[in-house]
Amino acid sequence: MRLVGMRGISSGAVLALALTVTLQAQQDNSTAIEKGGQAAQPAASSNPTGPTSQLPTATTNVPPAPAATAQPATSYSTSAEDNPYDPVLEPPPLPKGRTTLIGGIAVSVDHVRNRITVQPFGRGQKVKVIVDERSHIYRNGTPTTILGVRKDDRVYVDTMFNPKNDKVLARNVRVVTDIGLAEVRGQVIAASSSHDTITVRDLLSAKPVTFSIGSVTSYSSSKGAASAGDVQPGALIDVQFAPRRGERDMARVITIVAKPGDNYVFAGVVTNLDMRTDSLFLDNKSDDENYELHFTPADVADLQQLKVGSEVTARAVFDGKQYKASNIRIDTSAEQPGEQSKAQ
Repeated sequence: MRLVGMRGISSGAVLALALTVTLQAQQDNSTAIEKGGQAAQPAASSNPTGPTSQLPTATTNVPPAPAATAQPATSYSTSAEDNPYDPVLEPPPLPKGRTTLIGGIAVSVDHVRNRITVQPFGRGQKVKVIVDERSHIYRNGTPTTILGVRKDDRVYVDTMFNPKNDKVLARNVRVVTDIGLAEVRGQVIAASSSHDTITVRDLLSAKPVTFSIGSVTSYSSSKGAASAGDVQPGALIDVQFAPRRGERDMARVITIVAKPGDNYVFAGVVTNLDMRTDSLFLDNKSDDENYELHFTPADVADLQQLKVGSEVTARAVFDGKQYKASNIRIDTSAEQPGEQSKAQ
């Protein structure tokens, strides 16, 4: 019995010792792990309040993490310096500077080298311009290419000078062929016997202008139909013509306003009256034109009633120089605004 008791006590002591060693090992392992995890952190306090352990502290040397370096942001520039054009696939940028408009005649067109020589209006120095992919060409407002520009065309070119090659670039080329008719009013001073030319003294500039007439010329008159025989010296005419470069302008439409010896009737309001020269100006109602009439005071039915603003009817003869009124009647039935207000 004693032997059995001694064996039981020995077994219990061995078991207790084994448990004590195991617990101590686990405690030491836990302390080491905790110390290793806090190695990179600063100490919470220099004077710990807890009991000091007699066991050596396990330390773990953790290498510092490499500092993060900032990478420069990638920027994309669209400037011409950072992104130069591809000379094979892209046209060069437009030259820097002002645009100059040149109007003139295309005296030479090179469809192979894409060049146009322009003679400016006014006989200035000829200008050679270059046409490329950057140029815009229009013919009477319709987009086209350099093949749409022909010699002797009237052109208007927006030009830009390129100092790098001393050439002039045509930025925009406008070809204008649909030119409207111009008009001149004057008195015929000469007419050829073959009826192929007439010379007219322009009423505005007082200078003679010669026109060609032909099968394309049409005639009309303030009285109705007319013919080339009615265009005689002394006649007042309106000429609509097509300007032609280097040639005499062709008269397209000739309207005979007055012919020497013809009688005319005018009716309208007097806009100006000069008793010193016995003349008046009248706004004719039939054509909304202003005419100068010369008269003799004895031919006026009621000279005292003749004044600016009067409604008159006059019969006149054109003598090649002026309208000579032979009978002037004043319409007194129309009340003036001032007289009507007095009557009321």
